[in-house]
Amino acid sequence: MFEIIKPDVNFQIVAKQRFFLIVSAIGVLLSLAAIIFMGPTYGIDFKGGSDIILRFTEDVEAQAVRDAADRAGLPDAQVQRYGTKEQKTFLVQTRAASVMDETKADEIRENLAKIGTVTEFTWAPNQPNRARVTFDAPVSTDEIKKTVEKSDLQGIEVAESNTSGQNRYDISFEDLQTFVTDAFAEEFPTQFDPAHGIARMETVGSTVGAQFRNAGILSLLVALLAIMLYIAIRFDIRYAPGAVVSLLHDIIIVVGIFTIIQHEISLPTIAALLTILGYSINDTIIVYDRIRENLASADDDASVPEVANRSINETLSRTIMTSTTTLLAISAIAVLGSGIIQDFALALIIGIAVGTYSSIFVASSVMVRLDAFITSRREAQELIDAQAADAAPSA
Repeated sequence: MFEIIKPDVNFQIVAKQRFFLIVSAIGVLLSLAAIIFMGPTYGIDFKGGSDIILRFTEDVEAQAVRDAADRAGLPDAQVQRYGTKEQKTFLVQTRAASVMDETKADEIRENLAKIGTVTEFTWAPNQPNRARVTFDAPVSTDEIKKTVEKSDLQGIEVAESNTSGQNRYDISFEDLQTFVTDAFAEEFPTQFDPAHGIARMETVGSTVGAQFRNAGILSLLVALLAIMLYIAIRFDIRYAPGAVVSLLHDIIIVVGIFTIIQHEISLPTIAALLTILGYSINDTIIVYDRIRENLASADDDASVPEVANRSINETLSRTIMTSTTTLLAISAIAVLGSGIIQDFALALIIGIAVGTYSSIFVASSVMVRLDAFITSRREAQELIDAQAADAAPSA
């Protein structure tokens, strides 16, 4: 079998565990500092908004698309070319999930108060394309429509509520896709086809985005807990903390790097983090299995650090070869892919590199230190029990 590193090598990895743990601690602390003080850049999935992929019939410049998005009133619009130049597609990201927002809702409420006494006005971000207003006296639906259109809104529909005698009216706003289509068709009359100009559009409300973010964090925590229980059952309690510490090390550093480079964290990123957990724990379990096997067959005078170091060296070639071949495949996706799949691949590249490091240098080091702590506590307790037993006859 092809091997990069011969199994009989004897790199003193465990002997230098203090150095490797310090390096890991520095990486984790820097990542935590970036996460706390800079803050992660959340994607549309987590902060709410819309991802719009526009397809043009002729090539246009990204700056022209960006200017058109600004003139259309799309808040915080970010524009980048999506795919190759020949595809003539652009990704527009905006925090708008609807043509309506809280600012316009307040403006509409104030304007409606000028045509009658408003007793109730209802609009919610989770249902942004509709509102309900109640007056103390009847008001013309045409007058309500003209008043709402003063807030630079088009495609307004107003209808009396089914509840009779309440002077209640339902207001429907133009959906965001129609608004974007009309806006870009006006800006690019020859380069943009309204019928096929929007290749894809994904919209997430701010409330749903927060739910996605919380669910993503919960999924990572549940995965870590399940892995810790699995390791504790399959091996023993000495091994589980090392596995969880190395996985936390991987996740924190990946998120920290994404924060430093201001790369968006989205649902595909969470999927990549969960994949990294599975990949990293697989490497760690292989090392742990070899440590357990060698401990069972070791001489009585063999120490746990010596056995652990030999086990890491025996599995080193396999770990590096597996990680290298995986990284080559994912690098091809990162280079040749685009959009969401490229973000997923970038997270995997960072995670696999960090996960390989933690499997070799972190997990086993934590296990060795925990074993030494448990052994010293056991020996101390045995000494106390022996002293108590010796003192019993004298008493």
